[in-house]
Amino acid sequence: MNGSPLASLEAWDAAAIVGLALPRPRKIGYLDILVGARIATHKYGRQRMESRKRRLWQPRKVAAWTFFVLIATCSNHSGLSAAPPENVGLGDQTQPVATAQPHDIVRLIAAGELSSAAEMARQLDGSSDPTVDLTMVFARLGRAYQKQGDLKLATEFYGRSVFASRQPAAAAMDPEKKIFVQLAAASSMVQSQELPKAFEVLQPILGGSSGASAAQVHTAVDISIQIGNRALAANDAPMATRAYTLAASHADEGQRPTVLLGAAWATAVSQVSPIQAAKQLADFVSEYPQHADAPRASRACAECLRQAERPQDSAAMIADLLRRWPESPSALEVVQGYTHVAAAQVPSSVRDWLLQRSQAGQVSQWDEKMTSMAMIFAGEADQQPAWSHLARHLAAMDGSGKTIADLLAALDQDGSRDRAERLATSLISPEPDQVVSPGARESACRWAGRTERWSMLAMAAESEIDRMESPAPSRSVNVERLFAESLMQLGRVDEARRWWDHLVDVRKLTDFATLLRCAEAETSVGDDTNLAGQRISLARTAAGQNSFESMLVNLLAAELAIRRSRFDEARSLLESVVRATDTGVGLRGRAQWLIGETHYLQAQFTEAIEAYRQVEGMDPSGVWVSAALVQAGKSFEQLGRTREAAVCYGSLIGRFAETPHAQIARQRMAAIDPNLPSSNNSIRR
Repeated sequence: MNGSPLASLEAWDAAAIVGLALPRPRKIGYLDILVGARIATHKYGRQRMESRKRRLWQPRKVAAWTFFVLIATCSNHSGLSAAPPENVGLGDQTQPVATAQPHDIVRLIAAGELSSAAEMARQLDGSSDPTVDLTMVFARLGRAYQKQGDLKLATEFYGRSVFASRQPAAAAMDPEKKIFVQLAAASSMVQSQELPKAFEVLQPILGGSSGASAAQVHTAVDISIQIGNRALAANDAPMATRAYTLAASHADEGQRPTVLLGAAWATAVSQVSPIQAAKQLADFVSEYPQHADAPRASRACAECLRQAERPQDSAAMIADLLRRWPESPSALEVVQGYTHVAAAQVPSSVRDWLLQRSQAGQVSQWDEKMTSMAMIFAGEADQQPAWSHLARHLAAMDGSGKTIADLLAALDQDGSRDRAERLATSLISPEPDQVVSPGARESACRWAGRTERWSMLAMAAESEIDRMESPAPSRSVNVERLFAESLMQLGRVDEARRWWDHLVDVRKLTDFATLLRCAEAETSVGDDTNLAGQRISLARTAAGQNSFESMLVNLLAAELAIRRSRFDEARSLLESVVRATDTGVGLRGRAQWLIGETHYLQAQFTEAIEAYRQVEGMDPSGVWVSAALVQAGKSFEQLGRTREAAVCYGSLIGRFAETPHAQIARQRMAAIDPNLPSSNNSIRR
C-alpha cells in the first residue's frame, strides 16, 4: 500500500495545492474602480460539466461506462494495483484505453507529459467506474498545469476535481482534504477570471456547515475578497457585491475592513444609489480612520455625495479629508481636481491647503497647473514667502513655458499686473542661484515684448551684455533676440548692434528677420559701411524670391546709399519700393519720405517739397506724414517761403499734436514771422 503511486498521491499534502494556487491578496483602492480594467478570461465549459453530471446520475447509462472499467475493488482505492501493467510505458500512446488506470496519469504527470496525462484523464472522467474517486488525480493534474503557467487547463482539471469530490465515490475522502482541493480550484478560477465558477465553489464552504477548519475559512474569505476585487476591476458590481457579502459572514477582524470597503466600492461602481455608497464609505471611515485606505474612502464618499447632488456635504467631506489626512495622496488628488476650475469656484478648504503647504515650501510634488493655481491664491493673500516658493518651483519645472505664459496672461487680464511684472522680472533676470528652464524664461520675455515692457528686457540685456559669450542655460537665442529688439525699441541701437552681431556671428543664425535687424543696426550706427553692405547682402540672400522681404532689403540698402552720399542709387532703390504693388502703405510712405530726404540733402528743396507732398497720398494717417510735413516746412524755409512753411507746421501741430515732430514744428513756428514777406531774413534764429 505504501509503495502505490496512488497511495502516495493520497498522502500528498493537499495544502500544497492551496499554497500554489492562492495568489497574494491584492489591496483594493478607489483608483481600481475608476480604471475598470478588463482581464482576459478562460472558459471551462459549464455545458460539459452539466452534461457530465447528468451522465453520472442517470443509472441507465452507468452500464455503458463499464467497458472502460479501471481496477477498483473498493471505494477507498485500497484495491488499486501498485504497479502498472507490463504493456504500459510512459508516454506510450499505443496502449489500449481500456487498460489505463489513475496511476498511469500520475506517472505521466511525474514525467512531465501533461498533454498525454490530460487526454487520458478526460477519457477516464467520461468512461470510468463511478465508484472510482478521481478527485486527487484531477487535482494533481490541475496543480501541474498551474505550475506550468497554463491557467486555462489548470482551472479545467481543478474544476473536474471539485466535481469528483462531490460524488459518492469520494464519500470516504477526508472532508478537510476535499476543502483544500476546492480552495485550490477556486483560487485557480479566480486567476483565470472565472469569477462566477469560483464563487460557486466557495459558497458551500462559507455558506453552511462545511466542516472547514478556521484556517480554511480564513483562506476562503481571502479568495472571496479576491473575487470581489477582480469583479470591481472588471466593472462587474453585482458579482463584487455577492463576493463581499459572502465574505462578510465569516471575515475576521483583519479581513473585515477590506470586506466593508470592497462592498462600499461595489455600491459606488454600480451607480445605482450614490447616497447609499456614500453612507457605506462614511461608515468605513468612521470605523477605521487609521486604515491606509481611509483617505481614499473619504475622497470617494465626497464624489458620491456630489453625484447625489449634495454639494455642501461633499465640500464638508473634502474639508475633513484635507484636515485629517493632509499628506495623503488622496488629498493631493482632490486638490488636483480643481486645477481646471475657475479660481472663484475653488473651496476655501482647498485654498487653505495650498497656502499652508506653499508657505512651508512643500511644493516639490506639485505639477505646473497646481502650482499656477496656488500662485494666484498666494498673490491674492499677499503671502510673499508662499509666492517665492511657488515661483521658483514653477520656473524650474515648466519646461515648455506654456503654464508661465498662461499665468502671466491671466494675471495681466485680472488686473494683477504688478504680480505679473514681478513674476516676469524674476524669470527674465533670475537670481544667480535660481534654476529657470529655457521655456519658462522665454515665455516671460515674450510676454514682456508682447505687452511692450521693453525696459524690463533692456535691463536684463544690459546686465548680461558683458557675459554675452558665456550664456546661462536658460538664455536661448529667442531670449537674446528679444534682448536685442528691446534695445532697438528704446533707441539704444549701438547696444542692440552688439547683440545682433552676437546672434549672427556667434550663434550663427541665418533667418531673415535676424539678418535684417543686424544689417539695420550696422547701417544706422556702425562705423564700417563695408560691413553694413555685407550684412545687407546676407539679408538679401535670406530673402530669396520673397518680394516683400526684398523690398525691405532695398529700403535698407537705400539708407546705406544715402549714408554713402550715393543719392541717385538711393532714389533708384526707393522708387522700386514705391512702385511695388505688394508693398504695404507704411513701407511705401517711408520710401517716399526718404526720396524727399535725398533731395533735401542735395539742397534740391523744390524737388524735396514735391516728394514730401506725395507721402500723404500714399499713407494719409501714417507716421511718415508728420515727418514729411516738418521736412517740407524746413524746405520752404530754405526757399524763403515762410508763409508756406508756417502752413506746414500748423497742419502738423493740428493733426499730429502728440508726435515728436509736433514739438519740432512748434519750435520752428516760434522762429519765423509768417506776416513778413517771404525771404530768408524773416527767419528768427
